This record gives sequence, C-alpha cells and structure tokens, in this order.
Amino acid sequence: MGRRKRRTTLPVRRRRKSAFFRCPVCQHNSIIVELYEKEGKAVIKCFNCGLVREMNLLPGESKVDVYTRFFDSFIEGEG
Repeated sequence: MGRRKRRTTLPVRRRRKSAFFRCPVCQHNSIIVELYEKEGKAVIKCFNCGLVREMNLLPGESKVDVYTRFFDSFIEGEG
C-alpha cells in the first residue's frame, strides 16, 4: 500500500542587502561605513581608491544616514 505524498517546505532564502555603498570619487560600490557608538564617530572607507573620512555620529543614526551625510558634504565641497 502506498502512502500519501507529503508536501515539502522549501526554506525561505532572503536576499542579502549589499553592505557596500557607491564611492563619490571612483564610482565603485566599495565604501563601507563603520560605526563606533561609544566614541561617537563613524569611519567611512573606500577599498578601491583608499578614501578614508571620519565623521561625528549623531544619536540614532544608522550606516545609511552617515553615508548620506558624507555623500552630501562631499558633493557640496567639490561643487
């Protein structure tokens, strides 16, 4: 006698968001933002062109917020 075929559940594969941001100097997705909450600072590094900047970390900010402030200040400084 045969059994009923059981439905198998496939595991949900979540898409990983990229940890890298676009560099305003070299235009590669090679910027990483490191947050140091105890010191109240954030370090922005580009692995392609070697750009390194340090910014103050405001309370409640995430990596995206710090990158946006960095990008805006960098573009204003060039223009």
